[in-house]
Amino acid sequence: MSSLTFLNSALLWGLGLASIPLIIHLLFRRSFRRIEWAPMKYLKLTIQRNRRRIQIEQLLLLLLRTALILVLVCMVARPIVNASGIGRWFGGETQTSHILILDDSLSMGLTSGGRSAFDRALELAAQAVEDVGGKDRFTLVLSSRPKSPLLREVDLSDHNIATSLLRKLYPSETLTSWASTLQTLDELVQSSTFPTRAVTIITDLRRVGWEEEVAAPASWGGDRVRVRIIDVGGVSTRQVALDRLVQADRLALVGAPIRWDATVRNSSDSALENWEATWLIDGRPSEVAMPALGPGESTVVNLTATFQEAGLHHVELKLPTDDLLGDNQRWDVVDVEENLRIVIVDGEPSTEPFQGETDFLGLVLSLPINESKAFHVETMTDAEWGASSKLDPDLIVLANVAGLSASQCELLRKLVRSGTGVMIFPGDQIDPDNYNRQLFQEGNGILPAQLETSIDEPVTGLALEDNSPSAVDALRQLKPAVLERIKVNKRYQVKLPAGENSGVRVLARWNDSSSSPALIEKIVGRGRVLFWTMTADKSWSDWPTDPSYVLSMRETAKAIARTSLGTHELTAGEALKCPVSSERRISSATVEYPGSDEPRALTVEAADGAPTTDEAGSLSASRLNLVWPETYKVGLYKLNWQESPGGAGSNLFAVNPDARESDLNRIGVDELKKRWRGIEPEVITAFMTSDASVGVRGQEIWRTLAYWLLAMLAIEACMATWVGRQR
Repeated sequence: MSSLTFLNSALLWGLGLASIPLIIHLLFRRSFRRIEWAPMKYLKLTIQRNRRRIQIEQLLLLLLRTALILVLVCMVARPIVNASGIGRWFGGETQTSHILILDDSLSMGLTSGGRSAFDRALELAAQAVEDVGGKDRFTLVLSSRPKSPLLREVDLSDHNIATSLLRKLYPSETLTSWASTLQTLDELVQSSTFPTRAVTIITDLRRVGWEEEVAAPASWGGDRVRVRIIDVGGVSTRQVALDRLVQADRLALVGAPIRWDATVRNSSDSALENWEATWLIDGRPSEVAMPALGPGESTVVNLTATFQEAGLHHVELKLPTDDLLGDNQRWDVVDVEENLRIVIVDGEPSTEPFQGETDFLGLVLSLPINESKAFHVETMTDAEWGASSKLDPDLIVLANVAGLSASQCELLRKLVRSGTGVMIFPGDQIDPDNYNRQLFQEGNGILPAQLETSIDEPVTGLALEDNSPSAVDALRQLKPAVLERIKVNKRYQVKLPAGENSGVRVLARWNDSSSSPALIEKIVGRGRVLFWTMTADKSWSDWPTDPSYVLSMRETAKAIARTSLGTHELTAGEALKCPVSSERRISSATVEYPGSDEPRALTVEAADGAPTTDEAGSLSASRLNLVWPETYKVGLYKLNWQESPGGAGSNLFAVNPDARESDLNRIGVDELKKRWRGIEPEVITAFMTSDASVGVRGQEIWRTLAYWLLAMLAIEACMATWVGRQR
């Protein structure tokens, strides 16, 4: 049952102004005195005949002017059609298939007036359940998982089934993209029982998620599907968001400090001063002083952690409580290594000190950092490397290796695609045709450029390209004079591949007339390949004897070596896929996630997504993934499984909220309607009643009253002219 209420009810006192026309009429009625005049007896007859018509015209004009004031006051008071619940939206005599979509994204956890938007949504959903007709069908869907409805085309003869389910729901920490969500929902609409269908969306109308145009399916056009959006969003006055927590150091080694960058944003109305956050390292908390932040400001906070044991570790940053809890903390998982495993392939070894091709390079990379040995270097000849097909280092250096076989090139390609870094130095004995055929492959291989020939031409000076971030960023801290004194007597001439999408870029150039490339990079899969156009020893250059050579080689090695950075982090809603050994049978795979009472079974799939089962019931394939698609809650997800042979295996992943969900800007009703194509939804506003329950507010009708007011003004002007005419 609906009634009429007003947003600005205090202005309704103005309805008393409607008496002004009547008062004016009574006060200014024409007074006259009787004067006898002979011709008046003829006019008297005419007036008596027209008096009743004139009185009716004046009365109509009086009523019209009174109505003008009434409409004006009501329009200023902003009237709305108000329903005690949402029953009138679900009621009706026609059998209907009702589809209710609950927005359970992270922003629905925003509290306002002591209750979250999701709490208000659940109350409205419970009202909807109570008002669904006994002959109707009801479908309940969460926006985070539109392909898996909680209820589908059920007969709600027993409303307790749905209401008990609603009481168990909680908001997720995912981002809702309404364009894709509604496209997925079309399958439910098309499979509904009755031809009359009503789609109701209960959401907080945050702008995030509605950026794209919502193209309603063609089958929703006309009166086939009624779409209503109920707004339960609130306004935040206290919100501090943790937008990012990322590992700043590419490599994580035992005993070495590891840096993290945390981006904090103050979306509150007031400044933040003298406040602290909690920094947890493997669950051990410590308080961290945070910088002052004004309203709307953001900053990057630097954090560090040092681990004394290799393996998986986790860190967490937690901000103080505010109106939106979901964006107050983030996690990160770091895979700490004992050291960086480097294989140097020496194409021209020597028994004399510092006469071999890689003697200088090997010494530079073997130097310890502080008290830890960061690099574990293994030097071998090209023949020894060719016989060691099981090697799986983090970085491979090829120095003056004459040529590579097809099997060696295939091994390199696999290693690079999986993340291993490769650094290549030319020399006098390399075969350019072999490199071009096996490694360059007309731009399709891992070699960044096509080799042409060596050039005997002295050049002094190395210039870094302005394309940060790059593998030589560490050299930018050196004074320009240091790089200007680097001298090469011989270098290799190369031809860069054509096209901007080759994944190749020049990181440094020699200071010659043609600015020939000195260092070229190519990204292949998860790995990176660097090609220097000089040798690793001092036969072509005196740079190995310069201190800047130490910094350059060590930093470029760290920049391209294999790392697990980013492989243990996910965004809420993204399917978790953990690669496991393809040579072992996997069984008893489970996951422990935030809020779970007990481990849940994982799906084991081939890398192409198809499960494979052997005769023993275990899963095996050439490439396997452990899969868990339901990452709706943020936090740490721990995976456990059994390998045969090998025993127990485990992995750890951090699931974090989408930073866009922290943007609480709302989308206007008019703009929202423009986002829809082919259909115009009805937008309803929910509000808190005096008893803290939730009501539903229909559309405001002040615009309609404004049109009426303009029309009535035009009619009044015409009627006043007509009534005031000479008779």
